[in-house]
Amino acid sequence: MGALLQIGDVASETGLTVDTIRFYERERLLPRAARSNGGFRLFSQSDVADLEFIRNAQELGFSLQEIRDLLNLKNARPRDCGEVEMLLEHKIASVRTKISALRKLERELSRARMRCRANLRGRNGKVEACPALSDISQGKGKKRL
Repeated sequence: MGALLQIGDVASETGLTVDTIRFYERERLLPRAARSNGGFRLFSQSDVADLEFIRNAQELGFSLQEIRDLLNLKNARPRDCGEVEMLLEHKIASVRTKISALRKLERELSRARMRCRANLRGRNGKVEACPALSDISQGKGKKRL
């Protein structure tokens, strides 16, 4: 077994904050760290690898529960690629749904901007209420991502 690292060293090595590492431990994404005689958390290289896995998975948009599932699959023997593929298919579907919602939101925002531009061009210096602000006030175009 390699040398055990204190949490500050692990934070430096992984680019995570100490608070984030503690959070992952509380959320049981990491096993409870061993403790030194002085009560300091001690982490193995395996823990560091898991933390890097967690960070990378979060950057890919996986939720904590999804990461927990992926870690369980990663640590299982034998590793079941079928279950991983299923998780990835669900994630891809979720991403596609979000992309669709974002495209719709982009269209709505573009329409609102065009209404502002038309309002500015057609008023010849006369100040009138912005139609986009009126739409927002009335809740028009309210969408959920």
